Amino acid sequence: MSNILFIGTFFSKRTGTKSIAEKIQNSFSGKHKIKLVSSIKNKPIRLLHILVTSLFFKGQTINIDVFSDNAFLIADYASKILSFRNKKIILTLRGGKLPDFYKRNPKKFKKVVQRATILQTPSRYLQDFFKKEQIKLNYLPNPIHLQNFSYAPNPKPLHLLWVRAFTTIYNPEIPVKLVAQLKKEFPTIKLTMIGPDKGLQSEIETLIKKEKLEDNIDIIGPVPNDKLPYYYHSHSVFLNTTSYESFGTAVMEAAACGIPIVSTSVGEIPYLWSANKNILLTESITAEAFVTPVAQLLKSTALSKRISENARKIATTFDWHKVLKQWDKLLQQ
Repeated sequence: MSNILFIGTFFSKRTGTKSIAEKIQNSFSGKHKIKLVSSIKNKPIRLLHILVTSLFFKGQTINIDVFSDNAFLIADYASKILSFRNKKIILTLRGGKLPDFYKRNPKKFKKVVQRATILQTPSRYLQDFFKKEQIKLNYLPNPIHLQNFSYAPNPKPLHLLWVRAFTTIYNPEIPVKLVAQLKKEFPTIKLTMIGPDKGLQSEIETLIKKEKLEDNIDIIGPVPNDKLPYYYHSHSVFLNTTSYESFGTAVMEAAACGIPIVSTSVGEIPYLWSANKNILLTESITAEAFVTPVAQLLKSTALSKRISENARKIATTFDWHKVLKQWDKLLQQ
């Protein structure tokens, strides 16, 4: 049995959403001994935990999830230690903001990725961007457990769903402002907002009160991943309001369950999805841009059904059993 270390941020006990590494750990429990670091919330202590583990970990294979900005320091410091120890380093580029980060820090970025034994990403968008910069990335998509996300749409009329963290890049104010506009045409419209607070929830709650939408919007907080299908099945439209997207696991899981999706056209979204075929896309990242496509889905059962069925077909190509074989091969190399 191989001994493997995954380095990243693993907060599923608090957020309800399991990372890809946590899903891999569960799937390979009898074949590989997988250690995850770190689940510590305090950032300096979490970094220290990661660095100490990197220094003393006895296994040979280490996967590091790579994100931008301050989180890039984890990949930098840990890979430096592991490179010195001659470990097999898999760098998995996940952050949708990495192209912006690279443009600001090209030398630093290249220095870190050159330490990788294997350089990969779940994003065709990132793969294409870095190819132009002469940085070759292998493509290994994120998987979803289709058996946990059955296709069983049974939506309540006029119920919108938003599943993201309350933080800047996901623009949680957009769905609130959207409801304020749609309420003029659909007085009974409802919005459910699911996700952990990353600093903006109180601001969003204030906005809801300002717009007098207390009876229209419910903030649920974090929901365990295995409980999300209930919401996907029971809502009419899924709103993806992100400014960046390196894959979009929540979008893929929603599509698997059959809820039609309206999304910003950023990052990986146009690589995976076809506008007006299996998704509706907005022209800009504003509440105003969401009004027309969301209203179209609320008014047309036929359109919702077509988008839903076509999106499910896309989701089936990312079933865990297909992607698992690639991860197994990767970890055994």
